[in-house]
Amino acid sequence: MIVKNPCGASAWLRLTSRAGLLLAVFLTACGGGDDGGPPTPADCRTASPTTLAAGEVALIDPASSNGCLTLPASGPLGAEYLVTVYSANGQVVDGGASGAYALNGAALAAPRAAARSGGAEDAGLAFEARLRAEEVRLASAAVANRRQRRPAVRRPPSVGDTRTFSVCASIACAGFVPVQASARFVGTHVALFVDDTVAAGGFSPAELDSLGVLADSHLFPLDTTAFGAPSDLDGNGVVIVLLTDRVNALSNCSLSGGIVRGYFSSRDLTQQPGSNQGEIVYGMVPDPAQALCFGKVFVRANIAPTVVHELQHLISYNRHVLLGNGQPEASWLNEGLSHFAEELAGRTVPPMLCPSGNCLNQFAAGNIRNAFTYLSSPGSYYLVYPRGSTGSLGERGAAWLFVRWLADRSLADTVLATDVTRRLLGADQAGGLALTGGANVAAALQRVEAGITFPTLAGRWHLSNWTERVPGFSEPSGWLRYRSWDLPLVFDQLFPGPYPLRPDSTSGAPYAAAGTLLGGSATYLRVVQPPSGEPVGFLLDTRNTAEVLPRLAVVRLR
Repeated sequence: MIVKNPCGASAWLRLTSRAGLLLAVFLTACGGGDDGGPPTPADCRTASPTTLAAGEVALIDPASSNGCLTLPASGPLGAEYLVTVYSANGQVVDGGASGAYALNGAALAAPRAAARSGGAEDAGLAFEARLRAEEVRLASAAVANRRQRRPAVRRPPSVGDTRTFSVCASIACAGFVPVQASARFVGTHVALFVDDTVAAGGFSPAELDSLGVLADSHLFPLDTTAFGAPSDLDGNGVVIVLLTDRVNALSNCSLSGGIVRGYFSSRDLTQQPGSNQGEIVYGMVPDPAQALCFGKVFVRANIAPTVVHELQHLISYNRHVLLGNGQPEASWLNEGLSHFAEELAGRTVPPMLCPSGNCLNQFAAGNIRNAFTYLSSPGSYYLVYPRGSTGSLGERGAAWLFVRWLADRSLADTVLATDVTRRLLGADQAGGLALTGGANVAAALQRVEAGITFPTLAGRWHLSNWTERVPGFSEPSGWLRYRSWDLPLVFDQLFPGPYPLRPDSTSGAPYAAAGTLLGGSATYLRVVQPPSGEPVGFLLDTRNTAEVLPRLAVVRLR
């Protein structure tokens, strides 16, 4: 969120060397210490300049630079830089990490402000957030269940078998209702059960067989290759996909607020009330009586992405909690990985198994839309959103983009990038994985660059979101690019017009801005120096630094 500086004169920053005295006076007058009192003025005229060749990057901790960043005078051809102020905290903070900042000096116009919004899917996202929060609460019960109980060995189900399941009775999932369902497809890895009471006009037998083949032969192998194996607490050898109109009932079709397409509940891996004591993914069904929300075309298009998404959550819970004896993966990273699973399905599922014949559009278009939302106002959304948050569409777009960018660091340089994703879930560690969030990300990327930290990764990623659209930009290490997507092209295909990320810009004229830095978020500013331009100085003033870990990242574009 960007707010007007109460002093009226300064915020972001762009100041020439001759403005150094003005900057010190401004800070003294406007305050800025953590206790609300005036800070000690900083004179950035004496700071050593950050000298970069085109394509070079600098990441700066303001605590070690007195908040200063100075760029030297430009040569006869001028120079251009991108500067971001970003949060380098990769771990979840209860209530969300946030802190005020001001980047002070001179510039052109205040940055655009945009409120966080979950769009039209808040109800569905909120329901999933409750389930992720419940994973934390039930983690110890799930571990105890695995240690103390030897499940009865069940044979794999057969087509025609019936079984009664407990399913969430409401969006709050505070109670459960029994659902009798029959096995309609049984494969090597996945069994499809369908509620015996669903309305006529739903999935045909051929459509169920097609969905079963897709889940068993493509989605399950994809998820397990990318993330590792799920648990098998009930000993039946399969993951059950239960399709029931009780999932439909979690959405209020007469109100806006989103559709619950399906879910995974960690309760099923415990002996808590309502548990089915086995590996289950729940999904919606077509309902001609509610065609506005659950028409067959919509359900067929969305059920497979739901299965591949929720199966990642099931695998993640096994890797972190049941095997790792730790906490579930942080929701922001957990959701980013599940959205990444959707993309992988879009890239690998045979076209004949997708209703439209365009699998990438079916599985990945939602992620592109969410990423566009995020990049339209990156300072307004968390990357590392707080525990219990719904994770708005923009924030899920950020999480998918970040995971996609991490995967593009794959040593094999493939779009599947299983060498990265498997490390993020400890897929090749018999004891699972205890690390979560930013610490997990940094550990997973050590093979790519020894000693890499989350602050460094976050800074490079934020820069990449702009350099991706700079024609002719070259950076030798390859960090500042996406290998697997041409984002400007794909955004233009879906949303014809300018690239969504539009940094503020200045050449050194008076300028000011201030705002609130959210966990993992960033704000952007281009510095365009004219030929033989004077030095440019930046002074970053922040609050609550322990929570947001503010940093400056700068890359010279030309």
